[in-house]
Amino acid sequence: MTGETTRAAIENMIAAFQQSDSERLAACFHDDVDWLFHAPVTYFPFAGARRGKAEVFKGFAQMYQAYRLNDYAVELIMVEGERAVTLCDSHMEQRTTGRTIRSRIAGFHRFQDGLLAEYRGFIDSFDAVEQVLGRELNV
Repeated sequence: MTGETTRAAIENMIAAFQQSDSERLAACFHDDVDWLFHAPVTYFPFAGARRGKAEVFKGFAQMYQAYRLNDYAVELIMVEGERAVTLCDSHMEQRTTGRTIRSRIAGFHRFQDGLLAEYRGFIDSFDAVEQVLGRELNV
């Protein structure tokens, strides 16, 4: 893949996610995608390691059940060959409490044949857990 095709693929995928267009989003994923979002699964059950498009979308379903996506702003996209790096600001509303959870997400993507084949996502999970709980953690 060239940088141009990778940029088009990542921008299409992000737009589908921002618009909550699950059908279009699913079309962006390789069937055997290797997906890992680093966050405590106790508080973010959609996080952790998942293999295959079906498992990733089970995670997305869990996310949408627990949270409503209010905003997902892309601050940076860097592309080289088949790889892309993103830095995004996410604002989600926790459905059970109404709290807004704000996180900066660093995403590392690898595409194959125009489809997302590998993803690694990182947030400041300590801060995110404090927001979910609505209090500071004393550790």
